Amino acid sequence: MPAGAASFQLINLYGDVKVVMSPDAMAQIRRSSPARDTTAEDVRLQQDGGTTRVEAQPPDKARIDLELAAPFGSVVAVRTKNGLASVEGMFRRVLVRTDTGKVRLAVPWRATRLHLQADAEPAEMKTPPGVRFSKGTAGKGERRRWQLEDRLGEMWVTYGGITVDAGRISSLELVEAPIAADSPVKMPWQAPELLDAFSTMPAARIEQRRRSSPGSSNSTAPDGGPVFSTEVRVVNLTVSVTDAGGRPVTGLQREDFQILEDGQPQQVSYASSEETPFNLAFLLDLSGSTQRDRAPMKEATRRFVKITRAQDRVALYALANDHFHVITRLTADRERVLQMIDAIPSLSGGSPIYDALVLSYAEEFWGRGAERNALIIISDGIDNQLQGMRTPSETSFKKLRQAAEGFHAMFYPVFLDPFNRLPPPGWARKARQQMEQLAEATGGRLFPAHSLNDLEPVYAQVAEELRSVYSLGYSPRNQDFNGAWRKIEVRVTKPGVRVRTRAGYYAH
Repeated sequence: MPAGAASFQLINLYGDVKVVMSPDAMAQIRRSSPARDTTAEDVRLQQDGGTTRVEAQPPDKARIDLELAAPFGSVVAVRTKNGLASVEGMFRRVLVRTDTGKVRLAVPWRATRLHLQADAEPAEMKTPPGVRFSKGTAGKGERRRWQLEDRLGEMWVTYGGITVDAGRISSLELVEAPIAADSPVKMPWQAPELLDAFSTMPAARIEQRRRSSPGSSNSTAPDGGPVFSTEVRVVNLTVSVTDAGGRPVTGLQREDFQILEDGQPQQVSYASSEETPFNLAFLLDLSGSTQRDRAPMKEATRRFVKITRAQDRVALYALANDHFHVITRLTADRERVLQMIDAIPSLSGGSPIYDALVLSYAEEFWGRGAERNALIIISDGIDNQLQGMRTPSETSFKKLRQAAEGFHAMFYPVFLDPFNRLPPPGWARKARQQMEQLAEATGGRLFPAHSLNDLEPVYAQVAEELRSVYSLGYSPRNQDFNGAWRKIEVRVTKPGVRVRTRAGYYAH
């Protein structure tokens, strides 16, 4: 989540310009020609402040085509004459100027604003099915121009925009492109579709989705997420066991556990020790309602990262500017994570927290059923749904709560409660209740805090909580995988203990 964006200018009056979004941090510029081999003299590169300027200047005026693979979040300006100007991917801002060439824009249109003006309507135009644009003319006399604009509502959450200033272009092609799976920014309105998929997608496809995502490890452990295909016969559970005082109960063996599925006893296949590695993701709520807690939130996140063990992996996400941001994916490099926390700029925005929780789970935990996963949420829990404000979640809490019972990740909300002197309003009480319900549904636990000082004992509590977690597995006796919900209950033969785990799974 950089404070500034990379900026590029591409000028080519001798051929085509293609710009694609790249997941890499470094930009790549390629030159080619259908007429001859290219040389360094064909293209001039220079730095102008924070902008990289790339201009085709072939000495013999031969056709030169340029392609830029730009880092995510880039701002790009393109100038062509009669060649193709092509843009692919989700950009913060793009400006295209062309005379008589062709324009092709392949972007996620639900996340992209468009404003195009031309001297005349293109002779050929293609638009994606189901995406609406407004077209017409504006201005008078010589200033009269044809224009095309998006029809997204004023309150719709978008990421970037494209402006096109053209002469008499021969063709305009608009293509619908999905938001890439490796995109470090996701839109909150993607969450409802993902939530529906959690209970319908076969486990084989979940595993394939995970393996194709950046940073995925080729684990040979059996898949056991909240959804299973007929080829998957092992259900994996993450189980927290504590005593009456909330302290972790360690040293339990396979024979100490009992598992019931829909009330029927199951044979426990394995029970791992508390030393099994954890995947820990942190979601920072950087919306406007937590603005005053920004410095304590960053300090708290640092402290939480430092209590992780050498075998654990850490990811860092944020809700900011109405978007879900992947700051770092799962990594064992704690120093890098700490550096990224320090680099988080001052941000604000709306609070679609329910959507952000769905996106956090989907980013890397979905399909890691055989691994131990936990999401630590540093937030006041106040979704804009609760206050009727701008950018509420499209995900209802009721659906999130129901789906969370099948999540293979424990939720640990660190609840920032600002009402330590006055009685909290109804919506604030409801926010806390909802975070507690999500923690309970996933087998996790809520940690309330009014200030950074309140968090001091929480660090040790979280560390103990992670040591109290076991990984269990069993092969269901019921082999009829018909998509129905199956309730799970885990018991421990040792008296006086509390057992927490997810409520069940969809048997696909």
